This record gives sequence, C-alpha cells and structure tokens, in this order.
Amino acid sequence: MAGNVYHNLLSFGCEVDFISNDEGDFIKRRFVDSRLSQQLLREDIGHGVESLPISSIPDLSKYDAIVFSDYAKGLISWDFANKVCRQTKSPIFVDSKQIDLSCYPNSVIKINQKEIDQGPCFAQPYELIITKAKDGAVWRDREYKAPPVSVYDVSGAGDVFHATLSVITTVTGNLETGIKCAVKLATKSVEHVGTYCITREDIMEVLSESFELSEA
Repeated sequence: MAGNVYHNLLSFGCEVDFISNDEGDFIKRRFVDSRLSQQLLREDIGHGVESLPISSIPDLSKYDAIVFSDYAKGLISWDFANKVCRQTKSPIFVDSKQIDLSCYPNSVIKINQKEIDQGPCFAQPYELIITKAKDGAVWRDREYKAPPVSVYDVSGAGDVFHATLSVITTVTGNLETGIKCAVKLATKSVEHVGTYCITREDIMEVLSESFELSEA
C-alpha cells in the first residue's frame, strides 16, 4: 500500500510529506503457507474513504517529485489528481489501480500486465512502464530483464519498484536508469518473506553496480 511506498522512499533518505487515509481504514490479511513461506491469497478488509478536497492541495513548488500510490479506495478523486498534475512542474510518478488514468497527464505511469489487459485510458503526454513480475519490465517496447532469484514472496515488490523508479529518475533525470535500478531492487524484495522494505545496504549494492560507487 501507499505506506510501504512511503517507507521505501525513507530508505533512500528522502524527506516525504505523506498524505493518506488513516491506517485503520483498511487491513490486508495475508494467508501464507508456513512450509513454503509463500503467500497463498490476500483478503482486503475495509470500505471506501472520503476523497481529499482540492482545497487541501499544498504548495507543490517545494517538491522535487510527486508520487501517487492509489489503491482505488476513494481517497484520490479524478479532479484532485488532475489538478495536481496540471499545477506541478515536478516529475510525477503514478501507480494506480484505477482504469481511468486520464487524470494523470505529464506522468510516468507504472502498471502491471493484468492491469494493462483491462484496457486503461491515458492522457497525453505520458510514459508507460509495464511491470511483468519475474520477467522484469517493459518501456517503449524495450525489455528490462530481472535477474534470476529464488522467489519467496512478491508482497510489496511493486511498491519497491515504484519508490526506486521515482527516486532514481528524479535524481538522475534519466527514466531508463530509474527502470533498471527499480527492476534490480524489486527483485531483491521478492527474496524475503512478507512485505519487504529495502535497506540502505540493498540500495548501495544496486547503486554500486549501476554507477560504480563506493560507500563512504
């Protein structure tokens, strides 16, 4: 959920203004096979919430990036999202379960294969990244393969991808670099049981591979 994206952004050392519903509004109950340490199914408990009023949009000029993580529970209305996208000059990153994504112009939109098969609509201009689980991601018909690993739990992998993509693309100004790092860190997350939040060590390992950095 959005909270996991938030915690992954914090792992990168970002300062984040987190706008969300109350934690108690929704519960994700996961059923895990204890022998295999793999999730079998998930039950979402909770009802819709009241949408954020447009009047609550803060001064967007102070942000280096805007990150939407919308699980279609009612918090983010079409009008709210569209107003933010048209007001800000910062890069916008979107992960939404909505089918109508036309409220997100000028955005980088992450969507998985199941969601793209539902036929979502978009507003120009936009960049579309399709995540394909163990097969990595696709952008502009280019494939970004994920390294082979033992998969224990995919919970939260999309959140890791979204957070990484947002940070690396914003810092480097290069979307392709953001995608490559996002694939690598999302792959790391599935090697752990439960909703995994990336660590500084995970980040430094991937960045060192990508940029030949040395940790101070």
